[in-house]
Amino acid sequence: MTVDEILREFPEPVQETIRLIWERLPVEQREELEALLDQLPLPLKPLKDILFFVLDQYEPVWGRNRSIAVLGPANVGKSTLYNHLISSEEDKAEVGPVPGTTRQNQKADTGLFTLIDTPGADAVGEVGERERQIAFEAAERADFLVIVFEATQGIKRYERALFDGLLALDKPFVVVLNKVDLISKRDREKVLDAAARNLRLKRSQIIDTVAAEGTNLGRVVLAIAKFEPELLAAIAEAMPQYRDKLAWQRIVPAAGGAGVVGLIPLPFVDLVPLLGIQSGLVLSIARIYGFKITTGRAKELITTFGVGFIARMIFQELSKLGGVPGWVLSAAIAAATTVAIGYAAMIWFAHGERPTQEAMQKVVADVTNHLKEQLIGLGEKKPDRGTLRQRLAQALKDLPNQLRPDRETPSDKEDDSGAENNQ
Repeated sequence: MTVDEILREFPEPVQETIRLIWERLPVEQREELEALLDQLPLPLKPLKDILFFVLDQYEPVWGRNRSIAVLGPANVGKSTLYNHLISSEEDKAEVGPVPGTTRQNQKADTGLFTLIDTPGADAVGEVGERERQIAFEAAERADFLVIVFEATQGIKRYERALFDGLLALDKPFVVVLNKVDLISKRDREKVLDAAARNLRLKRSQIIDTVAAEGTNLGRVVLAIAKFEPELLAAIAEAMPQYRDKLAWQRIVPAAGGAGVVGLIPLPFVDLVPLLGIQSGLVLSIARIYGFKITTGRAKELITTFGVGFIARMIFQELSKLGGVPGWVLSAAIAAATTVAIGYAAMIWFAHGERPTQEAMQKVVADVTNHLKEQLIGLGEKKPDRGTLRQRLAQALKDLPNQLRPDRETPSDKEDDSGAENNQ
């Protein structure tokens, strides 16, 4: 079965997306996947499922230039936030207390992505309308939007209208509520809750900042990376203190995809798509830590880590206990081994050290047991893919701190005192 034959089974918009992904895969990886498809006389649906999960892991490796636009009303701190996110002094934006200091879009090329500072998009009159148009043109061309409002002003009707206009562009975004230091600590949560309510967002979708001090800049960076995985390498290079957290953001979806592959009825060949997912994970983590390796080298590292043997041993041990549905064990172990490989890759690329077999066995066993307990509640019957991925993502989010491979990084601390030092 060929890739074209599989693509014909997808809706037209999905075909276009997958074809773009496929064309940008390394030749070596395309040849491997084509060989897999040729050799497996399997039903079409499992193959479609595999294609999604494997290709997803290679997204951060391509590194095409992306653009991020910083938008919002005038004088809310857009240029200050922009200045904290770039490294070149000559590209710094002028800032000042007078509304309208920024009149034109200003760009800074940070390597793999372009950051765009925009004029206030809420002004009135002929000049204001022109600046609004300039800002919206930048938003239309951008891949990601950072939408900034000011905490002291709240979300008024015209700000809500501005937000709705940006939302209509159908771009991934993060909302930043700036200047929270001007709000008393007692009232901050009320202000944030009100902003979320007025924008019809969840409270977790709004990041409170003090852009002048770089406060919570790391949360903005991580939010961007979550929606735009191709930016991972660029962000990691510019802000190395966030590398472990950025790597963890790749581990979670990879583990979720691996867990779903564990449900697909592919006797004796589920290791092939799992290896594809895990190889892509190692490649993307390598880029986060500033290394470029081949797919073949990624597979060598996975073999070196010895996780496959550990997984079989743990599966045999847990199978003897009884009372646990087979699908739970398959999904939990597939996800746990992927977490362990991500953990091992982080240590390898950060410190040049190979984790011991004992350390790897402990990671796989502890994560498997945690996931098993979280999945048992779904019952004997296999859940659908969406439900399983959601449950796995939540379970990984709730991993105890001692199991988190990013637990000891500076970015775990409340805030980003080091952010300014990277400018």
